[in-house]
Amino acid sequence: MNMNKKVLFIIAVVMVFVSVVVVFATKDKNQELIVGINDYSRNYINNRQDRVNKEKEERNKLVEKLKGVVCWGSSNTAGEGSVSYIDFLYDGLKNLGYDLPVENKGVKDESSIDILGRQGSIPLVVSENAAIENSNTVINPIKIKSSNGVATNILCGDKNPGVNPCVINGVKGTIFGETSETDATKTASFYFQRENSGDKLTIPAGAVIRTEGSDKKYKDYINIMWLERKGWSTPKELIEQEKKFVNSINGKYIIIGLADGDDERNKEIDRLMERNFGDKYINPRKLLVEYSKQNIDKNTTEFNKEKISKGAIPSDLADNNGLLSVTGYKVLSNSICEKINSLGYLK
Repeated sequence: MNMNKKVLFIIAVVMVFVSVVVVFATKDKNQELIVGINDYSRNYINNRQDRVNKEKEERNKLVEKLKGVVCWGSSNTAGEGSVSYIDFLYDGLKNLGYDLPVENKGVKDESSIDILGRQGSIPLVVSENAAIENSNTVINPIKIKSSNGVATNILCGDKNPGVNPCVINGVKGTIFGETSETDATKTASFYFQRENSGDKLTIPAGAVIRTEGSDKKYKDYINIMWLERKGWSTPKELIEQEKKFVNSINGKYIIIGLADGDDERNKEIDRLMERNFGDKYINPRKLLVEYSKQNIDKNTTEFNKEKISKGAIPSDLADNNGLLSVTGYKVLSNSICEKINSLGYLK
């Protein structure tokens, strides 16, 4: 009996010992597993953060390389009230991860000649010899025209981006315009005030005016040009103006076509735009008509259905002159954003 008790006692001691060994062994293995998992998690987090930091660094370098977007045009670029497609374009690019400056160089009711004059592809010139006094406090009368010979009407009203500061014959300064009393879209006279005092001089006729918009920095921007109905007489003339713009920059551009009229009226212009500018051309009429077709419902009026059938933008998206509504600007902005991306301008 005593012998059995001893055996049982020994067995119990052995089992306890084995249990302790197993517990410690398991604990060590679990501890190793936990350490391994922690190391993996730490490495994963660190690697992921490194990737995020690297992507952010590459994105910042790209944004710096891209410079920005500059939008040239007339009423549709300037926008209706305080809204333009440019406001939505900035947000769209930001949503893609590109916080780029988007500059609005639109002036309401301006002609294509004046737009391209501000931008620099059809330069503005001094039309007659102009005496410039030595003091920078003097406002000097000066006559200005487009280099193609026609009158220019820049500086009508308060919003005149892309003109000042300018440089004329090596003299930096500011041009002022006096609006005609009988026609608010025409400039009656021009004046020039030099930035710094210097020698009195005469600026010769034909001297090119280097506007702020013609600065070389904008050549590397993504340039968007929207010429409207004013400033040209034939489709061929419009295409020639657009080509001068394209040749003045470094390749990243989008041309926006006419928003007013219908398919029949714009048939030749649409054909020439597509042939000359291909996938860098956006037809806003076609874009918005297709958008309207997809959204026709019981509230669509017969009037708008007829406009859509003729390839004209319906009245809820643009007025009769092609000036877009807020929704029209949003749809166009989305298309421009997609076009910028698909053309590889963001790489």
